[in-house]
Amino acid sequence: MRVQWCWRCKAEVPMLDENEFASVAELHREAIRGAKEFRQRFGAPLEQASFDEHFRPVRLRYEQLTGMKDCHQNAIMHHRISMYGRPCESCGKPLRTPSAKLCGACMHPVQSIDNEQKSREPHP
Repeated sequence: MRVQWCWRCKAEVPMLDENEFASVAELHREAIRGAKEFRQRFGAPLEQASFDEHFRPVRLRYEQLTGMKDCHQNAIMHHRISMYGRPCESCGKPLRTPSAKLCGACMHPVQSIDNEQKSREPHP
């Protein structure tokens, strides 16, 4: 777990590493299955599927891992470190994706890792 900027939440939030995220993602898949089964079994419309109840385990697991209470399950699924890129060399916020070419916060162009490594190598 690491606290960093979330573009969706527009705030610093606890982000999950791959092992932590795997446990949350499994609970999320189970919640989706449970909601679908409920709707099929009772012929209930989407509004009656009680998503809060089905997704409670997702929110509780995230709270156990991070200490953050009452985070919406959809936001939790965006709190995965690997979804974001390295910190911007200008403003420090994480790039929106690992392959971003421009920082979404300050519009600073991102120098590719290959170009960074080449620029550090001594020239003949």
